[in-house]
Amino acid sequence: MKLNRKYGFWTVLASTLAAIVGSSIIISFNMVFALAQANPLLMILAWVFGALIVLPDAFIVIEPSIGYGESGSGYSWIRKCNWRILAFWFGWVLILFVSATSLASCCSAMSSMITQILELDSKDLAIESLQKALAVFILVSLAGVQIMVKNSSKYTQIFFLFVKTLPIILVFILAIMYGSKEGLLSNSQMNSNLGHAYISSAMLIPAITYTGFAYSGHEFPTYITEEIKNPKKTVPLVIISAVLIVLVIYVCYGIALLSLATPDSQGNWIDPNGTTSTIFAQHKWAVLTFNIFAIFLFVGSVNSLLFFQSRLIHKLSETGDVHTFFGKVHKKTNQPYTAIILLGCVAVFYILFSSISEIISSFALATSTLKILLNSAIIKLRLKDPEYKKIYGNKTFWILMILSLVACALTFIGSIYLMVIIPHQQTGASTFSILWKPILMVIIAFLVYLFGIFKFNNIKIK
Repeated sequence: MKLNRKYGFWTVLASTLAAIVGSSIIISFNMVFALAQANPLLMILAWVFGALIVLPDAFIVIEPSIGYGESGSGYSWIRKCNWRILAFWFGWVLILFVSATSLASCCSAMSSMITQILELDSKDLAIESLQKALAVFILVSLAGVQIMVKNSSKYTQIFFLFVKTLPIILVFILAIMYGSKEGLLSNSQMNSNLGHAYISSAMLIPAITYTGFAYSGHEFPTYITEEIKNPKKTVPLVIISAVLIVLVIYVCYGIALLSLATPDSQGNWIDPNGTTSTIFAQHKWAVLTFNIFAIFLFVGSVNSLLFFQSRLIHKLSETGDVHTFFGKVHKKTNQPYTAIILLGCVAVFYILFSSISEIISSFALATSTLKILLNSAIIKLRLKDPEYKKIYGNKTFWILMILSLVACALTFIGSIYLMVIIPHQQTGASTFSILWKPILMVIIAFLVYLFGIFKFNNIKIK
């Protein structure tokens, strides 16, 4: 059953902004500051560079998206290369390690905020189990709304976009009320050992990996191209506008938070393992208000992710790379409900067995790998496919492509650092306890590829 063409510019822009601005900005800020060597200037640059490395990728995906006018994003384009096994692998890795991890991180962060509001000790094992159960409940509830309420995404995206701005607006208000000119932005911390800061700027690579995660979601329009009115105009305008708008928001948000930071008894300005609200913990009313607003922000993020990530699974079912059962569309709501159920089931696994930092690292590693494959497919289509419609000149295209591949390499290196080096530095854990999850991730990805070989070569497994 086909999905209707029903979304205009403002709905798509609101949905894209809602998909980008989410839990990542709240989860990432403290860790980005630590990875930037606790230097405010480098931290601000990390957020700027996070957008800059996203822009070439955004420009690259615009061309095939409006040229072919099909939903499914990179998966559809890899299939057009006749790379059937790689397309199968791409689609499933995207579901298992990107779509599901995005959902899981939002639900886990929302659950954590609720336990903070209730003043429960998250270090208690019973409370930790309660957090996970609550995160699963949240996911199931929001998936149910997505499936059962007709046009729930179309009519709620503007609302959720507004709600998502509330914690950001609150931080701006707090900066005006309590921000100190003697804080991190103007004291000697900003300029002390600046030469060392520049030398250590290589540490921005993992920091940029974190901020790159915070900009994920900009590709939203390419997942639902078939449902967008006038996609040739709407898709590029939405993607470019969304990235630039979010860049301004994130930089201003970061500056506002830095103005609120005060040193603790040990002289530390920001706890790298804390959430954003720990920066202004001395104002209890602000912490409570921020956490309440943040919960609504997470609800909007989950709503957006269920909306556009389920479209990928629907596309996979249309091409036979996922069982046709997962291509069913609800008759009353026109929602791919079985795809949403599959996506939710995979996300539950991450909620139960991974921390938020591990989820983000898995996301970064998977997306870096998949983008390299995707860029290779776009190059082949541009050179070989007569139906491919070029919108860039050759020089512009190759500059963008080189920049995109460099960005992929940087985030790949950064994700390895986040998955292996950071856990060892923070906990001193054994090599096996750190490596078993990344190794399992690689094994699963390899098994998916093997299954694709069996599938397309009609090998019967007895």
